Amino acid sequence: MVERTSVNPPCPGTRQNFVRLSNEFTTPFGIGHPANTGECKLFLHGLDENGELTDAQLVLAPGDSANWFQASPGSVSIVLSCSSDCGGFGELSFDLPVA
Repeated sequence: MVERTSVNPPCPGTRQNFVRLSNEFTTPFGIGHPANTGECKLFLHGLDENGELTDAQLVLAPGDSANWFQASPGSVSIVLSCSSDCGGFGELSFDLPVA
């Protein structure tokens, strides 16, 4: 079972002002059908237990989408940030597995 949801990261963004999309229990499952429904380029990353961004990254330009995003092994969260050079509106719509 999945739940479709949308989030709005702060724009312009940085690698430090991200929005958490998952926690340690849901992160291993990833997020489905991420779609950039806003005006700014968006970045999806994994976040490790030390608060560092992991290697896995997905970049979505406005209007782009992907089938799935899976964070790197060892990630405790999936995070979203907006491009640093966009002063517009950021929005990501995605499916989050729920129990």
